[in-house]
This record gives sequence, structure tokens and C-alpha cells, in this order.
Amino acid sequence: MSDDDVYRFGFEDGDEEDQRPRSAPKEPETPQDALVGRDADGVVTVTVNESAEFQAVSIATRWRQSVDPRVLGSAVTQAANAASMAALVQQIDRPAEPAPRQEAPPPQSDERITPEQALRLMDAVSADLARFTQRMNEVVDRPLTVESRGGHVRGTIHRGQILDLEVDPAWTHSARVTEMQQEFLEVLRNLRAQSVPADLAQGPQSPAITELTALVSDPNTLLRRVGLLP
Repeated sequence: MSDDDVYRFGFEDGDEEDQRPRSAPKEPETPQDALVGRDADGVVTVTVNESAEFQAVSIATRWRQSVDPRVLGSAVTQAANAASMAALVQQIDRPAEPAPRQEAPPPQSDERITPEQALRLMDAVSADLARFTQRMNEVVDRPLTVESRGGHVRGTIHRGQILDLEVDPAWTHSARVTEMQQEFLEVLRNLRAQSVPADLAQGPQSPAITELTALVSDPNTLLRRVGLLP
């Protein structure tokens, strides 16, 4: 094998910091009450909030002494999924909060509803629910891939789990740790945001669904409007 065929990990000819005696990478500091996840080598720490939203990615300064740049993405993946699991466990263990106070429903009309109008409303609601379900399945049941704006990090998520994070090893050789942290965090946040769009997270929404919800909120008014009560 020639010298050109030898893969260099990035620390053989690195800067002055990389030439110092090797020791275990310094573990990034995190707030005491933070929800965190770490990789098996303790090189990467990912921080999330109680809602499992990604807050920070920290990579040890001397990470190259423990991790091959080609698998740094796998280390971040491990840490990200561990942090998400920590948030999920806390959500499960947290006591149930009292249901929020329900606002008074909007005033109901006394206009009679014919059987034909009721059927049309039900058909519209069924169609809206079917469209919502189809879109939700399309989003949830297929892997989603996102790339950082810098083009150096690429990630894939499926059903809320980060499948993998790929990083350009040539870029990691010259990039600053802060730059890598920023691109990893950007991808993680975009993966989570796009895995379930905000409009889907709110549940099915449509004028027909809103109208039916208002009707069924007051059974007596509903029965009166359909002619079953005087």
C-alpha cells in the first residue's frame, strides 16, 4: 500500500493541540438540571428540554483522540437518541397535569338542519379526517432526510428516532469544534421539526370539523336543530 493509500485520521499532522500527550477527552460541561444524552465514549453530549427539543450539541475538544472522524456522526446519533429517551422517560414519570379549563363554546344558531345538510357535513368531516390521516401516514411512515446549510452534515429520522447522521470526514479535519456543533444542532432541530409539521401536530383542522365540534358540544341544541326536540 502506498503512502497515498493510507487514510489519515486527522491527528497525525494536526495542530499543536493535537500533538500534546493523549488523554481521555474532556467531557463537555452541561447544566446540572439538563436532560442529556452521551455516546459510549463520552465524546459527544446532546442536550434537550422537557419536550425533547434539541438545545445543544457539545463535542469534546480532543475528540479526535478517541473517535475516527468517519464515525463522529454515529457518536452524535447515539447521544441524540439517548437525550430524546431521557426526555421521554421524564414525561412518563411526570404526574399528570390537571386538564386546562375549557372555554365556553361559541353561541349556537337555532337554524334547523335538514337531513341532507347533516349528511353533507358528515361527509365533509370524513373527507377531512381521511386527508389528515393520509398526510400523517406519509410523514410518519417514511424516513426523512435533512442536510445542513453548510452541506457537511446529513441526517435521517424515522418515527421520531434519529437513524443516522453522516458527516464529511474531510471537513471534520479542518473545521472548528464550534462549527461542527452548530451544523449537527441545525440538522437535529430540522429533523425534529419536519418529522411532524406544526399543522399536523395540532390535529385535524377544517371548517367542517370545527362546525361539527361546536354542534356536538351542546347535545340539546343539536337535537333541537335536527328536529328531535321542540
